[in-house]
Amino acid sequence: MEINFSKPENARLVNRLKVLNALRDGAGLSRAQLAKELGINKVSMGEIIQSLVDEGKVVEGVKQTVQVGRPGTSLSLNENHACVIGVDIGTRVITTTLYSLLGKPIRMERYPSGGFSSMEEFHDTIDRAVGKFSSMGQPPVMGMCIAINADIGEDGSISHSFVPCLEDGSRFIHLFDSCPFPVILAPALVCAAEAERFYFQTSLENMFFVNWGEHLSSALILKDRILPSMNFAHLPVSHSNLCHCGSVGCLETIASGYGLLIESERETGSAMTGRELVRNEDKCSRILYRACEALAKALVFAICSTGATAVLISGGLSNLPDKYFAYMLDVFSSSASMPFKDVPIYRSYYKEKGTVQGAGLKALDEFFFRRNLLLRLE
Repeated sequence: MEINFSKPENARLVNRLKVLNALRDGAGLSRAQLAKELGINKVSMGEIIQSLVDEGKVVEGVKQTVQVGRPGTSLSLNENHACVIGVDIGTRVITTTLYSLLGKPIRMERYPSGGFSSMEEFHDTIDRAVGKFSSMGQPPVMGMCIAINADIGEDGSISHSFVPCLEDGSRFIHLFDSCPFPVILAPALVCAAEAERFYFQTSLENMFFVNWGEHLSSALILKDRILPSMNFAHLPVSHSNLCHCGSVGCLETIASGYGLLIESERETGSAMTGRELVRNEDKCSRILYRACEALAKALVFAICSTGATAVLISGGLSNLPDKYFAYMLDVFSSSASMPFKDVPIYRSYYKEKGTVQGAGLKALDEFFFRRNLLLRLE
């Protein structure tokens, strides 16, 4: 989105977004405090606040207590002004969540989808959940974001999806044309990264983000954008195991949930998830340690290639017991050369819930806050 600042209405639009984002981060500020913090003159600030109050987006609270000068009135976002919907399409389950304007979950619906064979089945299931939300008498829905573990084109086309029946040009997004509010698609990886960025309340600048779950994916989080990549999962780390991409020995075949199924079936005769391997770690711990070692060595390569200054690991497998995470850190430190061995590696706050939460936050940013736009304008 290009902004022509010679047009007063565009400058006002940007200032309105700045105010909304400031109140999102810290409710209770007065007009004068917002004007000082954002560098907007008091007259313009007064006009902006009055229009937001008239629209029902901002509410006035109590008078502030001050030692000197005229007390201001505290301001906050009206959480009941509108809602958004976030949808996470997994390979086995669809999770649809209604969120308040402040990103708080109001209601969640989960439906099994492992047996679905057409995109219409996915659409109808999501539509059913949306119908339930609409019957609750909640504030109006501004929009919906559907997160899919795939690459999403600007026209809504889906490619490289782990749900093959969704790959048919941009037909899936057009199934929602009759929806009473706008609908967007987003890569699950980007949504998970957005959730982490919102939790930290800052831009996680130059951070390498890994979604470590059923499948592996990564992104580089920059100040004003998230650059996703599916290639991390397919770094060669062994000489065995055929990957679904057609190559042999990809990181995906050893370290992801998909890889753990392969490894556990090969070594024990029974395909097990990460959680099941932990429950049977007396005989399966070597499979988990091997996954952690492979991921650590792949991270060394990724850090050297991208120049990232930190790593953040999300997804269900980031929830492994501490001893496995500590082992991964030790392998990383012993494998990396200076100065990369000191790059910090963090575990996610959201873990396996990142994509679900991130879909809602992505919808809030797209249809209300536009924080990523403000970061790009900076």
